[in-house]
Amino acid sequence: MTPMIRLLTTLLLLAWAPLALRAATGLPADFDPDPAIPSPAEVLGFEVGEFHPRHDQIVAYYTRLAQASDRVRLERIGQTHGRRPLLLLTFASPERLADIEAIRDDRRRASRAGEGPAVVWMGYSVHGNEASGASAALLAAWYLAADRGPTVRQWLDEMVILMEPALNPDGLDRFAHWVNAHRGYHPSADPNDREHEEGWPNGRTNYYWFDLNRDWLPLVHPESQARAAQLQRWQPHVVTDHHEMGTNSTFFFQPGVPERTNPLTPPRNQELAARLADYHASELDRAGESYYSRESFDDYYLGKGSTYPDLTGGVGILFEQASARGHVQESDYGTLSFAEAIANQVRTTISTLEGSHALDEALIDYQAEFFRSARELARAADHAGWLLGDDGDPERGRALIELLLAHGIEIHPVTESVAIDGRDFAPGHAWLIPARQDQYRFLVSIFEPVRDLPMETFYDVSAWPLAAAYDLPLSTVRRLPEHGQAIRALPARDLQVPSSDAPAWLVAWDQHGAAPVLAALLAEGYRIQASSEVLRTVTDRGEAELPRGSLVIAPGLQDEGLPPVGPRLAELARAHGVEVLAAERGLSLSGPDLGSPSVPVLSAPSVALLVGEGVSEYHAGYIWHWFDTRLEQPITQLELPALGRTDLSRYSHLILPSGRYGGLGDGERARLVDFVRGGGVLIAARDAAEWVESLELDYDFVDTAEDETEGEPERRAYADFELDFARTLIGGSALNMAIDTSHPLAWGYSRPELAVFRRGRHVLQASDNAYVHAGRYAEDPLASGYLSEDTAARLSGTPALVATRHGGGVVVRMADDYLFRGYWVGGERLFANAIFFSKLIGRTSLPSD
Repeated sequence: MTPMIRLLTTLLLLAWAPLALRAATGLPADFDPDPAIPSPAEVLGFEVGEFHPRHDQIVAYYTRLAQASDRVRLERIGQTHGRRPLLLLTFASPERLADIEAIRDDRRRASRAGEGPAVVWMGYSVHGNEASGASAALLAAWYLAADRGPTVRQWLDEMVILMEPALNPDGLDRFAHWVNAHRGYHPSADPNDREHEEGWPNGRTNYYWFDLNRDWLPLVHPESQARAAQLQRWQPHVVTDHHEMGTNSTFFFQPGVPERTNPLTPPRNQELAARLADYHASELDRAGESYYSRESFDDYYLGKGSTYPDLTGGVGILFEQASARGHVQESDYGTLSFAEAIANQVRTTISTLEGSHALDEALIDYQAEFFRSARELARAADHAGWLLGDDGDPERGRALIELLLAHGIEIHPVTESVAIDGRDFAPGHAWLIPARQDQYRFLVSIFEPVRDLPMETFYDVSAWPLAAAYDLPLSTVRRLPEHGQAIRALPARDLQVPSSDAPAWLVAWDQHGAAPVLAALLAEGYRIQASSEVLRTVTDRGEAELPRGSLVIAPGLQDEGLPPVGPRLAELARAHGVEVLAAERGLSLSGPDLGSPSVPVLSAPSVALLVGEGVSEYHAGYIWHWFDTRLEQPITQLELPALGRTDLSRYSHLILPSGRYGGLGDGERARLVDFVRGGGVLIAARDAAEWVESLELDYDFVDTAEDETEGEPERRAYADFELDFARTLIGGSALNMAIDTSHPLAWGYSRPELAVFRRGRHVLQASDNAYVHAGRYAEDPLASGYLSEDTAARLSGTPALVATRHGGGVVVRMADDYLFRGYWVGGERLFANAIFFSKLIGRTSLPSD
């Protein structure tokens, strides 16, 4: 930087002085920066902590830093849904940085052999409105790139330091825009100030309103996918995860609640986390900052940023800093500024590096022992591995296999047919996953159902059974069947091209890609039929039996102005991995003929989704994401306050996600009733499904008068309340639902039981009409996770999926979230059925006596 530019920058900063809060500190007092390395303020135009930087400003700083310093390597490892770059910085000595690719490529071998160097991965602000982490990363990066002291030089000589400076760029920018737009020249510390009352959706979530700190396992989003690829290459010893918590707090660092650590985590992991905690405590003590550990937060769910490393070979560390949720806010501990929050994040970044360097031999030894002990645990297990089948739906099977490969799991194609418990695992449709591999603990965590857990309180979900989530058959094997070489990627599918000359083409509805094919054809104006009965007919590949809901695409039914449907169908089938059969004739062997009234023409849906204040942005986001990325169709996002002034007749379907609807007035409630009676489909999920039961729609609910003879409740100690309350919750468990596969809402399923993901206390009311319950919870509902005995009894046999007709329309009540976190693939068809087939649900009232 020239003297003139430096002078102009200084003058600019002085010009902003009336706006300035105290700039962030946290860097060591003996920090001796190289003047040739730009500080964040020189690039941003303000001191860190005075404003919330936009992501493009953050990118600009790291670009300049990498250009100026030979200690820094900057990589763009991906891109968010919002088209913002995902960055990874590597810090090391110039000599080590010159050889960094060779070091990275050798990390898998070195990690198993117990060889260094120690690798520390630091991640910041996975929740965009917990923004002090991303700003702290700016200062930490400057410190590592510019400090001329011996400590940093030694770290860079003897470790590799990786930094993911902003894990959620889209959410970070959403939050920065809000707080900067509401910051005055003299910012208000009043908690009631608009700056601290962030609008909907808030910046915690990503582009589609998902919580990215729950996506380390399912890898639904590009942010997580990019990180997972780099974690596999680097195999870090320590992974940090910098967050914020409520304003009326101090600072938290792990270990968390000891009793709520995942049982698969080796004890030595927690010992090392405790040893690192000494360094965090010392750093914060020197600064006179308050903190705590071993409370509030747990280390249980595999898909969180501080737990995933624990079950894959590293030591994960969660940091939680009290949040100013803006620039300055009053708290129980005094006035808290954004700059002060940043400073603590900087301090614990430095303490992590200090501790990791001091404990490098222990960390390196631990990682090697982690992988050795995993194979020893597998050797002592009562099975040799798992067989995973594709359930006759290759795309669904491939989706899970690709996810497992992204996590570094060893997978082999089977080369002999195996039958277990009535299920066939055949070559080309099944894979072997050996138990004896480095990630045995990971596999146990995702594959083995849990019903007896050592804890009853969970910060997040209590189960994540991936095979059940994908509705795929999984069996343990005591002997490994014949199998091929381990695969690194799945080969492309060779889809047969159906005959171009056919009276009709058929698409089985049990295929994962069938719904987006149907959505596209309907949106483009083609006439598509769906069979309401099982259909057996002769095709170009012999006799075929197709499940209810299967599509019939007859070229003779299409309007002349449309492009030929055959080529378009073939194009969509290739894009979505769907097999298309060509019917030999319109006459079926059994079931309805192709022109039967039992194979009705479907109408194109026009769908609106209620969003806004009071609606769960997570649940609304799951639905929006599914429409946009799976169906590849638009959905109208209708603001809840606009419900009273919107012409709902524009829409065939209106979706109510989980939320608080009690504040809707009589007018809005009446509009919903009129929408249904006028022929609309109202889809309500989770607690919204319970709420719609209050609408004046003449439901025929079973009378369940409560017993009023209950006596005085059992006396309990005050200290028992927290645990007793936790037992009443369902934070996240997999439950078994018995489904009626003849019901339009369950078309495409072949088995009468399906695992769904359950959250919340709500229980749906049963109908007097025996035909409307498409799904009920099983008598023994728990498939995996925690469910108290009282809650299990309360849910047993109750309605889980119900469709009732009212006037010309339908109300669909879903007790659960069938699109949970974007990865509960097995439930997607239930949601698709509600969109495409709900208009086909007939009246089922028997004549009265």
